[in-house]
Amino acid sequence: MIRLDKVSYQIETSAGAVQVLRDIDLELPDGSISAIVGPNGSGKTTLARLVSGLLRPTSGNVHLLSNDDIHTAKDVRPGVDVGLVFQNPDNQLVATTVEDDIAFGLENLQLSHAEMVRRVEDVLRLLGLQLFRDYPPHRLSGGQKQKVAIAGVLAMKPSFLILDEATSLLDPTNRREVMQTVLRLNNELGIGIVIVTHLLDEVLVASRVGVLADGVLAAWDSPRAIFSNPAVVKQGDLVLPLSARASFLMQEHWTDFPLCLTPEEFARATCQLT
Repeated sequence: MIRLDKVSYQIETSAGAVQVLRDIDLELPDGSISAIVGPNGSGKTTLARLVSGLLRPTSGNVHLLSNDDIHTAKDVRPGVDVGLVFQNPDNQLVATTVEDDIAFGLENLQLSHAEMVRRVEDVLRLLGLQLFRDYPPHRLSGGQKQKVAIAGVLAMKPSFLILDEATSLLDPTNRREVMQTVLRLNNELGIGIVIVTHLLDEVLVASRVGVLADGVLAAWDSPRAIFSNPAVVKQGDLVLPLSARASFLMQEHWTDFPLCLTPEEFARATCQLT
């Protein structure tokens, strides 16, 4: 589990100190799927980098806790405990072939050559990239590039994977493919997932959603509870999924019409109208 205790972060500018995040308290259980949403400038990327260990908080603590002994805390090791996948995969791909790119991070772990080869083979197979092992990354599609970026992170065997707007540059087909891959990693390997996004359709798979607004955590609840709270929706400047917006329109005529988060829910609820 990753725990954030009263985490704040500020940066120094020519005009003085700017508080980016203030007093963030969060717990991310092992194997969970969580999401972070909020308007541009709310601190989402900064929070992702704090959770991943790439940044250190100005005050407060970010700790990795063992399920066996929650009283034993240690600092998060970037890449090893938590892997971060960026918005633009081109910023994360560094080698001339897919295979070499996946192996790049492993070279810093002082692993044996045999172990490195085994890990690369495992993630190539897991993500269906075997046929592309000798391809230059720049020849791949956007979705394939993002899968290679994820593969490079997974080879390090982190406990958590953070996607920082990792699908925002992809077309709908590639976006679905990447999200399906991430859900499979959670289901099959038990990797904890943190989705940082402005696409609220993506947060429906999360058990908890955090809403950032002006550097504070305005809410931390289930997607259904978040979308049902007009004050939180307004504070987080959230554009609700189409099914949720249609549900609120239906409630103007049928007050007992439920909040629907997916098209399937909306279709079932509509069929039950009399």
